[in-house]
Amino acid sequence: MRIACVVNQFPPNVTAGLGRYVELITPWLARDHELTVHTLNVGGLPVDERVDGVTVHRPRVRLPGARGRRLNRTRRAEFLLLAAQVMVSDWRYVRRLRRGGRPDLVAVHDSTNFLAALLCHHLLRLPVVLHVHTTEYGVAAQRSIRDPLNLFAALERHLARISRRVVVATPEVREQLLAAGWRRTPVDVVPLGGTYERVVADPAFDREALRRGAAALRRRLGLSERDRVLLFVGRIERQKGVYQLLEAMRTASAAVPGLRLLIVGEGDEVGVRRIVAAAGLRGRVLTSGRFVTGRELLEYYELADACVFPSLFEPFGLVATEAMALGRATVLGDGFSRIFLGDDPARPAARFVRAAEPADIARGIIDVMSDEALRRSLGERGERFVRESLSWERAAAATTAVYRAALKPPGS
Repeated sequence: MRIACVVNQFPPNVTAGLGRYVELITPWLARDHELTVHTLNVGGLPVDERVDGVTVHRPRVRLPGARGRRLNRTRRAEFLLLAAQVMVSDWRYVRRLRRGGRPDLVAVHDSTNFLAALLCHHLLRLPVVLHVHTTEYGVAAQRSIRDPLNLFAALERHLARISRRVVVATPEVREQLLAAGWRRTPVDVVPLGGTYERVVADPAFDREALRRGAAALRRRLGLSERDRVLLFVGRIERQKGVYQLLEAMRTASAAVPGLRLLIVGEGDEVGVRRIVAAAGLRGRVLTSGRFVTGRELLEYYELADACVFPSLFEPFGLVATEAMALGRATVLGDGFSRIFLGDDPARPAARFVRAAEPADIARGIIDVMSDEALRRSLGERGERFVRESLSWERAAAATTAVYRAALKPPGS
C-alpha cells in the first residue's frame, strides 16, 4: 500500500505521546508499505528527507511568533498559533498530494488535522482513516478548549462520517465515541506497544549504567538517599490530574516521611508553583520545567520509587508503559484503560485511583509508598504485562489490517 500519514509530530519534533507513537510504529509500517509522513516543520528542519525507510515532508510555515521554537499548547496564545500552523500545514500537505504521488489511503491523526481530512475526502476523493489519539476537544467531559456551542464536537462527528474507518487504542475510547454518536463508521481498537519495548529487550541495555546515571541525577536535583521519590511525567494541565495530585500531596506527604513529588514535563508551571506555595509544599514538589526525553527520561524513571499518573482521561497513556517497563510501581487515574490492570484482577499490574478525588489519590500514594513489598510486586507485574501484552509489531499489523479493510468497496 501507498500510505500518506498526516500527523503533527515526527522525530525530532517529539513533545508528547503522539510523537512517541509515530516514532515507534512507522518503522514497522514502512517495512512492507510505501509510507510518507506529512508533519509540522519546527525549528527549520529539512522540508523533504528519508528517515529509516519513511519519506518525510515538512512544509515550512512562517507565522509571527512561531518561528524556531516549540509552542506550549497549554498557553492560550501559543495554542492558537499552533492551531494556525496546523491548518496552513494541512493545506500544503494536500497541495503536495494533489500534485503527484497519489496514495492509496490517507491516515489522519487526530481531529486537529481536520482540514487535511476534509480536503482529502471532498477534494482529492481519497480514502481517509481517522486515528483518534485524544478526545479532549469535542467528546471528553474534561476539555482543553471552550466550545459552548459544541461546534468542535459536531466537526469531529462529521470527520467520523467521511472516514472509512476510525482507529482508537482502547475499548474505553471506542465506547466513549459510540456514546457520542460516532456510529456510522466502524471504530477499530488497536492497542499500542510500549515506549521502551526495544530498549529493555536490547542485549546491550546496561541497567547498572542507568542506575549510575539516575544516582547522579538524584544528586543534581538535591535529593537525599532517604527521600522517597514519586514521579509524574506528562503535560502539566487539567486532564492529566496534576492539580488533584498536588492537593493529594498535602495528605500523602504528612503520612509518608521524606516523600518528594517530581513533576517532569512542561505546561502550567506557574500554576504548580502557586499551588505548592499555598499548600505549604515547598521543598516537597520539584519540577523539571521542560519536556524531557531520551536517556535523561530513563534516568528519571530509574530514580523513582513509584510513579503516579492520575489522568482524568487518557486515550492510552504511553507513560504507563514507560514506568512499567522499568519495573516501577505505578498508580493510575481511572481515566486510563482497564487493560493496564492485566489479566488477573486479583493481582493487578497497576494501582487504580479515582482521579477526580484527591483523597483517593492520596490513599493510593500512601499505600504504595509505605509498603515496599507492594511496590515490588506491582513493579514485577507491570513489567511482565508490558513485556508480554504490548507489541509495536502487533500494533502495526493490526493497523495495516484496518487500512486494508478501509480500501474495500463500501458495503462489501
